[in-house]
Amino acid sequence: MGRPVPHRFVLNLFHLLKRTEPNATVTGTTEIARIANTVFTLSLAPTHRHDTYEGFRLTAISPTAGPLATTVLTFTEHKVTTGTGAARRDLERLDPYNHADLLNGVFTEELEKAVTAFTTTFAPHAHV
Repeated sequence: MGRPVPHRFVLNLFHLLKRTEPNATVTGTTEIARIANTVFTLSLAPTHRHDTYEGFRLTAISPTAGPLATTVLTFTEHKVTTGTGAARRDLERLDPYNHADLLNGVFTEELEKAVTAFTTTFAPHAHV
């Protein structure tokens, strides 16, 4: 069996919230950012299989009202690929056998757009 998926490594590699908010940070198994008056958390979204992930779970949280919304951004839906050139492959899920492939490069443009759209929904004036 491969080594467990290293959440911290994956979140630091993708840095999806940091691309929207430079002060975002990875703490444990979660990337966290505060944009305007909303806190956003991003973590790997598990499948029904042990240590296998289909994408990211993104949550918007109001410090006063609690959770506002959560969405799952799948690798497949957002066309995430690993590798470059002829070695480029679609990423359908992340598991102990393929997480090292991320070191060969990862393409996340559609995923980045989805994170920006979600954060803009809950903190619109912060993205002006």
